[in-house]
Amino acid sequence: MQRDTTSHRFTLGSKLPQFTLPNVDGKELGSDYLHGARASLVVFLCNHCPYVKGSEEMLIEIIRRYQAEGLKAVWISSNDATQYPEDSFEKMKDKASQMSLPYPYLYDESQDVARAFDAACTPELYLFDKDSVLVYHGTINDSPRDPSKVTQDYLSQAIVAVLEGRTPQPQFINPLGCSIKWKPVP
Repeated sequence: MQRDTTSHRFTLGSKLPQFTLPNVDGKELGSDYLHGARASLVVFLCNHCPYVKGSEEMLIEIIRRYQAEGLKAVWISSNDATQYPEDSFEKMKDKASQMSLPYPYLYDESQDVARAFDAACTPELYLFDKDSVLVYHGTINDSPRDPSKVTQDYLSQAIVAVLEGRTPQPQFINPLGCSIKWKPVP
């Protein structure tokens, strides 16, 4: 799935929504964890998506690289685990442990947080500045499914801009990935 335009409901310049979700470590946390950061990154992803699998190592490396400079990040999985058991909270815990994730991996079982961000696919990234204002929305790179074909690292460029007090250019790059697996409406 490719999102053709930035969200019309959660636009650039929007403030970071307030949320609290269970983390894989058993604790509850969310947007408060990100406050005070020079840059905050919220990533919607899941365990099963081939686009996530193709870009998660690069994503982890980027986040580790910029944490010391003031970047804080959270990963959020909002997929319906009934339809996609690989995206269950238990499987999220396994993945976080196996990959030694250096940041929280949160479970949005109700899918309310994904709706608040108007998220549509995995991986989909939202970068906020020191004032918790959305300044970049999009994808990690130009080949999220195949790391051997990456020629543009959009996320690192955006993070560097924010850490330097500049507005990222571009501010939106179409997220490329699998659609969020929404629960059936009763």
